[in-house]
Amino acid sequence: MVLLVRFGEIALKSRYVRRQLRDRLVANIQDGFAAEGVECVTEADEARIYVHADDLVRTKSILMRVFGVVSISPAAETHGDVESLKTLAVQEAASAGLGAGVTFAVRARRVGTHPFTSQDLAKEIGGAILDAHPDARVNLGAPQVEVHVEVRENRGFVFREFWPGPGGLPLGSQGRALALVDSEAAIVAAWMAMKRGCRVVVAGAEGLADVDALRRWEPGLKVLDQPAGGTVEDLVRIARAGAVFVGTRGRDFDPARRPTVSVPVFEPVIGLGDDEVAALAARIRAG
Repeated sequence: MVLLVRFGEIALKSRYVRRQLRDRLVANIQDGFAAEGVECVTEADEARIYVHADDLVRTKSILMRVFGVVSISPAAETHGDVESLKTLAVQEAASAGLGAGVTFAVRARRVGTHPFTSQDLAKEIGGAILDAHPDARVNLGAPQVEVHVEVRENRGFVFREFWPGPGGLPLGSQGRALALVDSEAAIVAAWMAMKRGCRVVVAGAEGLADVDALRRWEPGLKVLDQPAGGTVEDLVRIARAGAVFVGTRGRDFDPARRPTVSVPVFEPVIGLGDDEVAALAARIRAG
């Protein structure tokens, strides 16, 4: 079993920047596994990261908390020729419970040079599945079972699941920021800073439940206590931060209350409603 890890924004960058961000993402994945004490082996190409690990449940939990990851699919791997893919796809359809009256579809895509198109591949594999399950029916619009086939050069992958990742940019790719954590909205603001690639230093009480929830997303999270008589500018200097993130809500907005510091101040949750903030906070705590 191999985990196919997809990234989004990274693919929009130039080749040089894309490689840098992808390597950062791979390093963050490895750090996440190390923090959980789970062994893994990683490899990558231009558009995918491949993670090999034995503990599927813990692997899912780790990868779904790595910023920059858009989605993950547990896949079976074979050679990228049609016959090998047919065999594996038929097995996958059977394990999904395909049978009389059950509808299915094959979604195929390929990358590289091959003697077949993606449409040819879908037809061949769909035909093989129908031969093995003649009472099943094809439904390309709303199938009960979807079998995904992906060919990347000489490697073939068959899978059915997509697990969502948080998306965004790899943690640590966009510098350091200070997050002033004093409310649920501020926790969400700190998380959103992480999602944009910032390595966040939190100013809040160590051991606070919400701060501990953020540590699930960043095992190396640093927490600062405000020094006696100190200011936010002192915290900026201690954290070596290039920006400050706060949890200002729209109804509480007052420019006079914004921290006076020498770096930009961002208020990412100012336009979010209560339900949106609560939903994001629940996701952060769930980890």
